[in-house]
Amino acid sequence: MAMEVNIPGLGNDLLDMVRITDNGEFTFPASEEITSGDLLNAVDYHRNHLRPKYEKEYQYYRGKHDILSAAPKAEYKPDNRIVFNFPKKAVTTFNGFFIGNPVKVDHDDDTVDEFVEKWDALSNFEDVSSEVSKQSSMYGHSYFFVYQSEETDSNQYSHPKVAAVSPMNAFLIYDDSFEHKARYGVMYRYNYKHELEITLFDKSFKRELISSSLSNDYLDQARVTANPYPLVPLIEVTENNERMALCEDIITIIDALNKAMSEKANDNDYFADAMLKIVNARINPEDMKKMRENRLINATGEAAGKSEIGYLAKPDADATQEHLIDRLASSIYEMSNITNLNDESFSGNPSGVSLRLKYQAMENMARTKSLKFTTALRQVFRCVFSVSYNEVNANGWEDLQFKYTQSIPENLLEEAQAASALYGKISNRTLFKQLRFIDDPDAELEQIKKEQQETQGMASDMLQKSLTDQQKAGVTDDNRTTGKSTDTPTH
Repeated sequence: MAMEVNIPGLGNDLLDMVRITDNGEFTFPASEEITSGDLLNAVDYHRNHLRPKYEKEYQYYRGKHDILSAAPKAEYKPDNRIVFNFPKKAVTTFNGFFIGNPVKVDHDDDTVDEFVEKWDALSNFEDVSSEVSKQSSMYGHSYFFVYQSEETDSNQYSHPKVAAVSPMNAFLIYDDSFEHKARYGVMYRYNYKHELEITLFDKSFKRELISSSLSNDYLDQARVTANPYPLVPLIEVTENNERMALCEDIITIIDALNKAMSEKANDNDYFADAMLKIVNARINPEDMKKMRENRLINATGEAAGKSEIGYLAKPDADATQEHLIDRLASSIYEMSNITNLNDESFSGNPSGVSLRLKYQAMENMARTKSLKFTTALRQVFRCVFSVSYNEVNANGWEDLQFKYTQSIPENLLEEAQAASALYGKISNRTLFKQLRFIDDPDAELEQIKKEQQETQGMASDMLQKSLTDQQKAGVTDDNRTTGKSTDTPTH
């Protein structure tokens, strides 16, 4: 249960000290305490300038692109709206590659290993990590939020849990020092009274604040509880230093592809519903009113020439359109660094080198993201270990090891052939390091040694049993030959 504390509210001033960097990061002087006026300013900026960007990225992920809300064409014209939902495909493909195999968390101490494994299962940490990674790709960054569960165990202890929080309604304020530490965590929403509620975290407290039209202050402090963790429990995961979403710089190409595909569909409708022309033939005036609806043109007069009936042909730009569509689609994959799994080069049985080259750009992105993800994971486990109730050392998080296994197809035949060629020329440990399907070369060597010992033991037992059987058989044969008993005579 959170422990309530009684402390003064934030200063009711507007110091105008919050700064916004080019990549949308909030900073505040390390030597100052934030005031309610500055906090409200930061929330307003986030709500009015950053949230609309996140909302657009979310809508594009859901397939609601700008072309769907474009001005409609005239009723008689085909007006197809085709959406190529690449943002969802890119985010799903990349994160399946990056964290489809959950991050493996290890520690040299078995007690710590068991503690982490148990907490991981109870808090659904793998699922939360996957969601944070997905949101990071969608928006350019996302957050882990660590909190104490309201449920208690048999010892009346509440345990830490973790949730994924999108940047739609949350942000961090960093200090302006070289260490660049997270100074404040901010989460906000509007309640049923349409009042702005802000939750402010720092290293010591969690403040619940309300902006009310009935108050003379910028924000009223409703409740304060102690922060049980040694840091701000809102922990940021960035996709890259610029906080750019995975598809942020290719939105215009996606829009162009949507338009090209839609126009292509419109042309198909046009040719399926071509205009009939009737030259120098009289048509009932009532019927002429419906000509546009019925896709008919009537031309009369001497200049029109002799009577003629036929279909109007629109210039065919099919080849040009197909070339544009292909070029846009390939540019989208190229600029986003996402591997096109539908590429013809993946058909058949490509070599291991070819597969690695195809995945190289996406693998490089995954490596960069893994560095930033690991930094966040260490902070998450720092919070978790700080409230472990002496189950493990509170500093045990410092020696945690995080392993990422990307889902890269492998040509096992090639690897086996290479291993066979190198066997005996290099150490087995070095050899096993080259085989990607072996996660831990040392453990594999130990397992081989163990199996060899077991095999030798079994062989020794079989040999001993065989010798014993032969000895017994030899004694029996001797007795049959001499007719003597094997019993020792008694004197």
